[in-house]
Amino acid sequence: MTRIEAAASADKAAAARLSANGADFAAGEHPDTARHRIQHAFIMQVSSLSREAADRRYAHLMRLIDRAKEELGHARSASNEMRMAAMQQNIDELVAYVAGHGIRAKLPNRHGESASPSMANLYVLDEIPTFLGEIGFLIDLWYEKELEKVHAELLKLTGLAARLA
Repeated sequence: MTRIEAAASADKAAAARLSANGADFAAGEHPDTARHRIQHAFIMQVSSLSREAADRRYAHLMRLIDRAKEELGHARSASNEMRMAAMQQNIDELVAYVAGHGIRAKLPNRHGESASPSMANLYVLDEIPTFLGEIGFLIDLWYEKELEKVHAELLKLTGLAARLA
């Protein structure tokens, strides 16, 4: 007989003694307690996964805004068309990413025909800080809505949604 088989038979003998003495729950937990513990662990895991996904998307969006602000600083100090093009690329990437999450943002104005041909398609630098502030606000609103979805999901999983209705 191996050690594992010996341990298993010893456990069976101990369980039989406890059942014979009427102490079914002396060595374990009540089935209702176990069910509540497992249900609680499941609910916490599902809600944390949902929250974690929203947190990661929010952090990524805020990094895109920070990167656009950094490029704005470089574009202002260098007066370099390459830096302005990099800043514009960051803003375009940010707008495309937030559009994928249902956030509609109004882009800053471009220089247009009043500027040199190389500058005509680039954004007006003075309008970009306002744009970044507005889009940051829209992202914050989006994040709150995502957290409300996580909260509603938690209420459904716990059964509280039916009790509160």
